[in-house]
Amino acid sequence: MGTKTILPLLLVLGLGACGREAGAPTSAGVCWRMVEGLNGKPDFRPLVSGIENLESCAGRLEGLRLEHGQPLVGAYQGRYIYVSEAEISVADGPKAQRYRIFSPAQRAQIQAGFETLKKRAAGAE
Repeated sequence: MGTKTILPLLLVLGLGACGREAGAPTSAGVCWRMVEGLNGKPDFRPLVSGIENLESCAGRLEGLRLEHGQPLVGAYQGRYIYVSEAEISVADGPKAQRYRIFSPAQRAQIQAGFETLKKRAAGAE
């Protein structure tokens, strides 16, 4: 390949990388919370480490949602976790198909567990 062939190829590859969104963090065992960064773009902050699986991370994020009353987005090992009043779902990216993580009955158990923990922390039990 000559210089005339390589330069346009490098330009196309470079421009493609500029428009690409950064994916969810892939660090093993870390549950992340997405926040708005200083530049207005999404930024991931570690919520807790030593998490065994995606479901445990989703449960932690649900607790955070219950505490603050706001929907949120998190991540675990490269997958996005969406937590809202309606459901908790997971996807490979912001525009990818979302899949429910917990059934309504499982989610009710998680919520009851967090209420119990909240009462214990307040000294009510």
